[in-house]
Amino acid sequence: FSPGNGSSTNDNLKVQHLGNATLNHFRIFNRWGQLVFETTNINQGWNGRYNDVPQPMGTYVYQLQAITNKGKIINKQGNITLIR
Repeated sequence: FSPGNGSSTNDNLKVQHLGNATLNHFRIFNRWGQLVFETTNINQGWNGRYNDVPQPMGTYVYQLQAITNKGKIINKQGNITLIR
C-alpha cells in the first residue's frame, strides 16, 4: 500500500470483510517485530505511521483474528509492502 497525503485509495491498510464480523485484533509489525499498529475496530486502518512518524518503505507483517456472525474464527497473517 502507498500512504500519502490522504488523496489516494491506498492511503490506509484495512481489513476487507463481507457481511458482519467482529475483529478481535488487527496488528502490524515492522521487520524487527515491533508492534506499529493495532486495532479492534474493523473499519479502522493503518496509515503507515507509528507515533505520528511516517514509517520507512519496506515489508511489514500483519496478523488478524475475526469472528463471523456464525461464530467461525478466522485467523490470517502475512506480509504487506509499504511504498512511499
